[in-house]
Amino acid sequence: MSEITTCTVDARISTIGDLDRFLKSKVSAKRYVHSQGVAATMVRLLEMYPSNDYQKTWNGMDAAFFCGLSHDIARELDDDSILAYCHENSVELTHQEIDAPVLAHGKVSADIVSKLCPGYPSSWKRAIEVHTTGCAGMDSLALALFVADFIEPSRRFMTDERRSYYLASPNLGSCAYRVLCDMMDHWKESGFLCIANGSVGMKADLESKGCNEGRFPWLDRETSKGGCRC
Repeated sequence: MSEITTCTVDARISTIGDLDRFLKSKVSAKRYVHSQGVAATMVRLLEMYPSNDYQKTWNGMDAAFFCGLSHDIARELDDDSILAYCHENSVELTHQEIDAPVLAHGKVSADIVSKLCPGYPSSWKRAIEVHTTGCAGMDSLALALFVADFIEPSRRFMTDERRSYYLASPNLGSCAYRVLCDMMDHWKESGFLCIANGSVGMKADLESKGCNEGRFPWLDRETSKGGCRC
């Protein structure tokens, strides 16, 4: 079992600075930079698309920074470690997550954070849990994390032009829809036999809210290949 899962029980996080230091000590430099980028991008998104449908602070900690920094705490665990953690900590998995455990790293991250920060908001936990594939009924915090994970500055496949296309969306739901559809297109092109149920549910939910209006597929496939957020 990875160090990050065996050293968290006695650790406690009470400030964003604590969380940042913990993250930096437990993940690779690349993952740390990514997580910082996600946090900063979430702040930008939630300023661009203001909403009151989520809890913005808890114990003096900002939702965007908290979720952005902590969403990938378990991302570097291997498949066996993810499955073992879920078994030992009663984290429920779908059949798709059992077949592809990397899809469950958000659930494991959220559970680890619950041990670091007992009592943190359930909506923050949910945002972390579903950030990889999405799901129906996501609030603005969850949508911002979903988008930021895809477009943050260290993503090598993300050009400025492509990022600008997403950020030109009229609302956060439409922005997330554009990202989701391009991700699903990439998965199909890459030969994935099925799309995660959460992504299918998220797509239908956003379409029911009119978030698909004005969306067109990203066309610059030659210069912007990539898009697997796992």
